[in-house]
Amino acid sequence: MSIKVIFDTDPGIDDAFALFYALSHPEVEVIGITTVFGNVPIDISTNNAYILIEKSESNIQVFKGASKPLLRPNGNFPYFIHGDDGLGNINHARPENIKDNIEASDFIIDRAYRYPREINIIAVGPLTNIANVINKDPKIVEIIKSITIMGGSWFAGGNISPVAEANIYNDPEAAEIVFKSKIPITMIGLDVTHKVFLTASHIKYLASLKNNSGKFLQDISSFYVKFYKETKNMNGCYFHDATAAIAFTNPEFFIFKKGKVFVSQDRLTRGQTVIFESEKFHETPIDDERKNINIAKKVQSKKVINKFLEIAEKYMK
Repeated sequence: MSIKVIFDTDPGIDDAFALFYALSHPEVEVIGITTVFGNVPIDISTNNAYILIEKSESNIQVFKGASKPLLRPNGNFPYFIHGDDGLGNINHARPENIKDNIEASDFIIDRAYRYPREINIIAVGPLTNIANVINKDPKIVEIIKSITIMGGSWFAGGNISPVAEANIYNDPEAAEIVFKSKIPITMIGLDVTHKVFLTASHIKYLASLKNNSGKFLQDISSFYVKFYKETKNMNGCYFHDATAAIAFTNPEFFIFKKGKVFVSQDRLTRGQTVIFESEKFHETPIDDERKNINIAKKVQSKKVINKFLEIAEKYMK
């Protein structure tokens, strides 16, 4: 029996790896893709989702979501990481299969009631769409099965500020709503994604496979790898979003701790995820009835990469 997933994304080069993985996995049924601002503006994000559907030879609907944070104006988009088009400046032609669908949060609500306690969300961008779902229908938290989030940081510091990971920083108010909800959550943050490294050799291997997806991933990742080479002297790239997707299918590759997550919304520490570990005594606990969630603390990085390559080799088109 396949596992129903809604994939919430802001494509984005690393989003493409994660989405191709989820679409190809034989035990995962992606029932819809919802887009959000983040790596690029919402129109480019949505356009890119359609490109990825086309390239993966999938027949999945795309639902356009939030164009800006809940309470803040948009910040700067990281074109220097993902390219002006969000896919490494490959300048792909506009897909022909773009449709007018209902808004992303309305789609999530509809499917949650259609399949109560069966819907899992993999969210690899800002959490604005998910917060909109909760704000529109607070009872929805009782019937969404799970959310796996690529975002946040425990001990690893930040990648957009000294303390904040980019997805949470981009809409901290939305993230706080989601972490405060009673939906079962797994947080895959920088503590583990900064330990999973896709090398140039791995990318070359993907391109050698007898499918179109691997070659496309190589094409879009050249710009991304160049950024990491110039800024961190790395011969490859971090595997942020795909690590979250693989944590969903293979949690045994990770060690998790239980804790309550709070999101800072002030100017200096905006987007910092403050974690109260359940096993430790804290002198300043905040009791607002939020639940402990699963927070990834350690990862078997080789197993994560090997799982991605296995799915790519066996199932990607």
